[in-house]
Amino acid sequence: MLLGGETLNGPRYISWNFVASSREKLAAAKQAWMEGDFEHGRFKLPPGDDEEFIPFPGQQRN
Repeated sequence: MLLGGETLNGPRYISWNFVASSREKLAAAKQAWMEGDFEHGRFKLPPGDDEEFIPFPGQQRN
C-alpha cells in the first residue's frame, strides 16, 4: 500500500481500530464502542449487519 499527501499537523494516537488527534477523542471512541448503541450511537452499522459483534480487547460482552 502506498499512502501520500500532506503531513498531518500534530500527533496521532492509536488504540485497537481507532486513530485520533487527541487522547480525549480516542477515549470517547472507545467508550462509544463499548456502550454498543449501534442503532442510535456514534457507530452505526449497515442494514442487516447486526449479528456479529467484535468487542474491544479486554471487554466483556453481556
